Amino acid sequence: MPKAPGTLIALAVAAFAAIAIVAPRHSEAAGSSVSFSAAQVNTGEKNYQAKCSTCHGTSLEGGAGPALSGPNFQTLNSKVHAKVGDIFTYMTTNMPLNAPASLSHDEYVSILAFILSKNGYHPGSSPLTYSGALKSSAPIVTTK
Repeated sequence: MPKAPGTLIALAVAAFAAIAIVAPRHSEAAGSSVSFSAAQVNTGEKNYQAKCSTCHGTSLEGGAGPALSGPNFQTLNSKVHAKVGDIFTYMTTNMPLNAPASLSHDEYVSILAFILSKNGYHPGSSPLTYSGALKSSAPIVTTK
């Protein structure tokens, strides 16, 4: 029997909470900020639309999967204190739901850059790397 969208959202928040509890804490010096390039955002938008929007919505508003922007996304910081690295770890091991861990490192990194850009983060002078994303202890914040 298909699960209601609210149930799927609750399951996703619970999964993120579990990641935040068991994920190793990164030192603040190792990645309390996150930098990505504008090119990564552009590529990430294309990858997101192709690989993620079916469940998370074309504007990250949610649907079958949780919203990846706005107040619901901010909950990952305010309620479970998840960091960018925690979200990235979850993404790379569990998404897409129908084919976990199936994207390339560059696809995951660009999708993260796109999601961050839609939550008020701004492109920086250096591109985001897979390793840097995993190690990032930047907080999840949103200004949208």
